[in-house]
Amino acid sequence: MAPEVFARVDGKSAVTKQPSSEDEMIKALQALLSCPTNSIHNERPTKKILEVHKMFPLPIDETVLPGVYHCGYHSEKSYGATSYLITHPEGNILVDCPRYKEKLVRNIEMLGGARYMFLTHKDDVGDHEKWSKRLKCERILHSGDVEASTADVEMKLHGEGPWSIGNDFELVHTPGHTKGSVCLYYKPLKVLFTGDHLAKSEESDDLVIFPIYNRHSVSLQLDSVKKLINLNFEWILPGHGRRIRFKDNQEKNSALEACLDKQLLYA
Repeated sequence: MAPEVFARVDGKSAVTKQPSSEDEMIKALQALLSCPTNSIHNERPTKKILEVHKMFPLPIDETVLPGVYHCGYHSEKSYGATSYLITHPEGNILVDCPRYKEKLVRNIEMLGGARYMFLTHKDDVGDHEKWSKRLKCERILHSGDVEASTADVEMKLHGEGPWSIGNDFELVHTPGHTKGSVCLYYKPLKVLFTGDHLAKSEESDDLVIFPIYNRHSVSLQLDSVKKLINLNFEWILPGHGRRIRFKDNQEKNSALEACLDKQLLYA
């Protein structure tokens, strides 16, 4: 968030420029509220922070992706993963779990709450119990990733899928990062929510699978990347890394193939 203000320095996020415009200040305050470790501070209190609280969840792109939001308030319990909200006539979906914050809870309730909480994998479940109790939503997680802390999730996926949520959403089993990693495919908007399976690199336009953080099988994760060539999507909204929009399905497939080729060189 706020690349005009923050950047990587020696592998860590740092302030490289003070906000110099209204837009930069708002984006910097959004990053402050979203920081999972509360590492960002402002020197003087500002009333503008109250306005920024009300902005979350943030629309990703109101024109191209109506009803898709970035929740902000990343949680240290989920390793700072990005959580999303999808508003939909058949019931809203919370994708992974933001930090439980009363202001955010109320804002999500104003958007209709959530019918489902889709958990992409076991790493990013964070405050799932608090959210589930408050929103009274059904949690979805693959059985391969169920642990003691998630033993009571309402919907456990079994086997290799795919599974459907209504007419517009498909759950795609993409094991590798973890045994039970699953992506959410929002078919009408051509969006894939990938969790920790796949993202755009922070250093380039390449797609990456973060093999150093793999918790199950890199080779299986690469097989799961191949599976995505058969899906017609143009957006990747990940849990970690950068989001990316492709101009068409062909460009997406080229990026997937380049990711596979590059990773196989290091396998």
